[in-house]
Amino acid sequence: MKLNDYQEKAMTTCLASCKNEVYAINGLQAEVGEIADKIAKWVRKGICRIDNNHLVFNTSDEEVVNEYQEELAKEVGDCLWFIALCSRQLGYTLEEVAQMNIDKLRDRATRNVIIGEGDNR
Repeated sequence: MKLNDYQEKAMTTCLASCKNEVYAINGLQAEVGEIADKIAKWVRKGICRIDNNHLVFNTSDEEVVNEYQEELAKEVGDCLWFIALCSRQLGYTLEEVAQMNIDKLRDRATRNVIIGEGDNR
């Protein structure tokens, strides 16, 4: 699926009361928080651990691991929905935002400033 196709389809589920920047940004923050919350609870319950910057599930049952990963993927999808809304509210398609990001990163790599600080480096 193309990003703009996703954006168009996803935005058909957006209520009129949600078509504003504040809702979009706060919703995105909440969804990212849900990902972090799931992982924190799984670590607390011993379902997984963080090992060398990797999420490692404490089971060898591939089906169970796949279920947990699918839960996270669904939350990532919720984040994507809010990113689509943020983009739309700012007047951009997802593909335009994606291309702007690639252009920015390519420029930073060319100038050898990928590692650094500040938005406009």
